[in-house]
Order: sequence, then C-alpha cells, then structure tokens
Amino acid sequence: MSDVIAGLRRDLEQRLKDIERDLAEHEPLLREREQIQAALAQPPFATGERPAAVKRAPARKAAAVKRAPRGANREALLQAVDQRPGASATELAGVTKISRAVTYNTLAKLVEAGKVEKTELPGGQIGYKPATPAESQPGL
Repeated sequence: MSDVIAGLRRDLEQRLKDIERDLAEHEPLLREREQIQAALAQPPFATGERPAAVKRAPARKAAAVKRAPRGANREALLQAVDQRPGASATELAGVTKISRAVTYNTLAKLVEAGKVEKTELPGGQIGYKPATPAESQPGL
C-alpha cells in the first residue's frame, strides 16, 4: 500500500513542477500589469477614482529554471543575428526567449570574439549584425 502512496506522491510532485514551470512564463506579464497600474495611478493619468481592486496571485517560491546546454544561448543568438541583422539586444532576447541580462552578456562576448558587430540604429539604439569577414575588411 505504501508503494501506491509513494507513486501518487511522485505524480503529484511532478504535476506541481509542471504547473510552476508554466506559471513562470506569465511572471513578466504580471509585473508589467503592476507597472501599468502604478503608472495609471500617477499624474497625469490619475483621475481621482480608485481603481477596482485586482486580486493578486499568492506569493510562491520561484520555480527552478532549467539551464540551457553549454553554448546553446550563444548559438541561438548567432542564428538570430544572422536572421535579423541590425536587431537590438532586446529584440534578440524576445526572439530567442533568453533573458535580457544573459543576452546582453553573451552579445558582449560575441562582439569581443569578433563574431558579431555593433551597429548604430536610427534613434541612437545599438543593433547587432554578423561580423564582416577579415578578408573583406580594408586595411586588414
């Protein structure tokens, strides 16, 4: 009988992990909603009316994030830069589903290694494009 209970416990724990992983995908939307609500409560958007109470999800422990295999983020970013030359780091993070912090860090390493080049975009933003091969660069 204890084998049956142990099996049910394992199944329930696995289901809980699956649910926590799925909920983690919605964390950015919940944070954005809170930021927008806070902005609407400030002048010039504030109307004097109190916004309807929004029921918040109870706080929970952060789900363990499974790490990508070694080099996977680097390869994903190189592929995204090849497909979208001139894309900003934020755009690349969104396309690859890699956190912005990891995207910025990895792009800096790729620029340093000569695999990717920075390019200035209209409006002063920085974009990234595949590096020009050394033999086609004048003076090298």
